[in-house]
Amino acid sequence: MSETEIDRRILLRNIAWGGGGMLLFGGCTPGAKSGATGKDSELPAVEGAEIVGDPGQFPKMFKESPEFAQQVAAGRLPAVAERIGQDPLVLKPIHEIGKYGGQIRRGFIGAADFQNANRFCSGPDNLLFWDKDRSHVVPNIARGFELSADRTELVVQLRRGMKWSDGHPFTADDILFWRDDIDLHDAFSRGSGTPKLRVRNKPVAIEKVGAHTVVYRSPAPYPILPELMAGITDVGGQAFAGPTGGGGFAPKHYLSRFHPKYTSEAAANAAAREAGFQNWTLHLKSLNSWALNPGLPTVTPWITRRPINNPPWELTANPYSIWVDTEGNQLPYIPTITMSQSKDIEVITVRVVSGQFDFQDRGLQVDKLPVLVQNEKRGDFTVHRAPGDSMDCAIRINLAYNKDAEVGELLRTADFRRALSLGIDRDQVNQTFFLGSGTPSATMAAKNSPYHPGAEWQLKWATYDVAQANQLLDRIGLSNKDEQGFRLRPSGNGRIRLNFQSANAQANFPAVGEMIRKQWVQLGIDVTNQTVAAALLSERSLTGDLMLFISNVATDDPFANPDTFLPTVPNNIAGMIGIPYAKWFVSGGKDGTEPPEPVRLLKDAMRLYQRGLEADKAARIPLGQELFRLHADQVWSIGIVGFGLITNGIYTAKNNLGNVPARVYNGNQVKTPVNTLPMTFYYR
Repeated sequence: MSETEIDRRILLRNIAWGGGGMLLFGGCTPGAKSGATGKDSELPAVEGAEIVGDPGQFPKMFKESPEFAQQVAAGRLPAVAERIGQDPLVLKPIHEIGKYGGQIRRGFIGAADFQNANRFCSGPDNLLFWDKDRSHVVPNIARGFELSADRTELVVQLRRGMKWSDGHPFTADDILFWRDDIDLHDAFSRGSGTPKLRVRNKPVAIEKVGAHTVVYRSPAPYPILPELMAGITDVGGQAFAGPTGGGGFAPKHYLSRFHPKYTSEAAANAAAREAGFQNWTLHLKSLNSWALNPGLPTVTPWITRRPINNPPWELTANPYSIWVDTEGNQLPYIPTITMSQSKDIEVITVRVVSGQFDFQDRGLQVDKLPVLVQNEKRGDFTVHRAPGDSMDCAIRINLAYNKDAEVGELLRTADFRRALSLGIDRDQVNQTFFLGSGTPSATMAAKNSPYHPGAEWQLKWATYDVAQANQLLDRIGLSNKDEQGFRLRPSGNGRIRLNFQSANAQANFPAVGEMIRKQWVQLGIDVTNQTVAAALLSERSLTGDLMLFISNVATDDPFANPDTFLPTVPNNIAGMIGIPYAKWFVSGGKDGTEPPEPVRLLKDAMRLYQRGLEADKAARIPLGQELFRLHADQVWSIGIVGFGLITNGIYTAKNNLGNVPARVYNGNQVKTPVNTLPMTFYYR
């Protein structure tokens, strides 16, 4: 019997012993009192490394790792000061200055888990980013920014002397190349570009005013643009969005060789076919994938040495990293990250428990929290908890579903959705799968969010009321049932059948689907429940084959992060609320499908959203509150449990790993846990 099989038996035995309930223990997270989840226990304050913005406080001299020093001595690298440039990104580590050396071992689940590295070791590579509390936007790989008084112009200043990982200068030309030759190119977006750079359906112009300065000129006030650049959006960094044609910048000197504008259509397509791609656009997207292409120049602290599709996935320190500590040591301290592939989520937990991973977050599900804590000493690690700011578990509904016309019309009927929501026992789901760590809720902002519309909306159409649910279904004409008690279609031609498709990802969403399937039997609603690979789910969302999809819904900010909440994304699974509707909104009615009468209020919601993009923060608050009222009342998605540990809320770190935050702000916009700033981690 293998070691993994033995560890799996230990894991399953401990889970059975833990029983899925509340297991009391001390010190799960430094500063915690007790409790398996930390929902009611005292957690440490949010902490993190700080960006030093005052040039007067910058270190005067720079140092580097022994490996890079050897390469400099051998003439294979320029001096460290030349590699970093005039404007380093200076970090003050949370606890202490570290030392060089070691390897961080992590795990990932196959090629579909490409965001694993983006959410850990990408820097992040946003031009702008959030401070540790997500209270305001700060410069990141850009050295500064300024919004004009009328909110129509954003000046972004780049770091002088900053270079791509191959040593080529990073300049304004890399931003313009991305915007003009990728984002706005007909082959990528039919010329419309990312919705994040459109205001009133008109494009934001980007102008170069110097090698290290660009100006974003909007046709109307657009004060939210810095927040979009700081978040997980199409303009939120190459590592996240490069493979889909986004990012906000791209290495012109490298990618232009494969672009027809700089060669020819024939040459670009010939190179694509030689590489195994149908056309040059697919080839270019693949080349711009940090996870797949070790030859891609990046500005991340680590660069890919061995790609995700040839595991183990390996990354190594970027010799041109702009990150340094307050004593001038070039970061990262730890030169190598190695991610081994696990065949499923359960194996990730097994390997953490047996001490094989140094830092892990992805794949740690809440129901495994008791066994993780029980084995802290055995694996020489500490479990950290960071409750999130969004809906962790919800049913996303494809409101544009048309593969079955009758079912599609039902899904577009508000009272049908309300009945389905009333038929869910959220407390049972929360206790069974999430150890009570979440809050049963409609799709809603967190209570401490300025966008929360009031306590009376938290459970709008989200209490467990089977009687009311059945009354609603009867009232909309679904009173006829077959011999097994399942409701018949309006046409009478067979029973209504709904379909869940979900992946075992942040949580065991297919198991949640199975519980809800059984609960909906009391409503006379028949459901099939499928476990589907994440990559296949993405494909099916684009073809309209997904009907109901259990996952998380980001509700931290309906303006900066609307993609799973409103029909704003036309090209990936985030837009499953209605991809044809998203195409219609994004194109100004030129493409896609206009929302029909039953979901006409989506138009009102999108008008509120557009108004919010042009408003300052204070003016956005009432608009956001109205958006949540609309969403909760119309049940455009069915919120189940939120604001707990399900989404990136658990991370484990070896006890000899220094500068690990006891707790970080957990939010989608800050790409948690990349905001732990692992480039400051070191081995004691």
